[in-house]
Amino acid sequence: MKLTSFVLATAFTVALPAWGIGQESSPGASIQVKIAVINIDRVAAESNAGKELFDRLKEENDKLAVERARREQEIRELSSKLTSEVLSADAQGRLQREIERKRTEAQRWLEDAQAEFQEKQQEEEAAFQAKLGPIVEAVAREQGIGLILRDTPGLTFVLDAQLDLTPAVVQRLNESGSAASPAAAPAAPAGEPAAETPPPTTTPPPQN
Repeated sequence: MKLTSFVLATAFTVALPAWGIGQESSPGASIQVKIAVINIDRVAAESNAGKELFDRLKEENDKLAVERARREQEIRELSSKLTSEVLSADAQGRLQREIERKRTEAQRWLEDAQAEFQEKQQEEEAAFQAKLGPIVEAVAREQGIGLILRDTPGLTFVLDAQLDLTPAVVQRLNESGSAASPAAAPAAPAGEPAAETPPPTTTPPPQN
């Protein structure tokens, strides 16, 4: 399982309004648009939010692998018993039917488990993308970027590192995660009322 399986890893192109350009341009006037690139795979791999997402999906995937191995081992043991022990025809029939039942149950479980995992993965990726989109746009607006292209090895050749928004987006994404999860306040001493927590003040993300 790799982070490049993200829905985010598809072509990523964002066109933003050009800044510093008059709304009414004379005919034939050239319009200059500042272009930047972003490497979504790096954002997912290097940001705290991306690492947490990967860890959650890996934990779920590991659980499925353990359960699948357990079921396969159970079937192997029954199959070994069928061939290694001297059983009556009736006992062999019962054991064979049990093995077939176990195989059917294992196959159905695997199909259901994979479907649930894929659904969870899509939900997690969609949430990550929803969080990332406004941050990318905010960084682009601050730097006067009018067009963002996805940095794709073999297709995109970036000669100027200053055109790469990836480090700035990773930093901003990490900062937004830290702001969303402040450290817990120390508990009040016994016998003293706990300090009243002021309501949180949040700044809504830039709208697309």
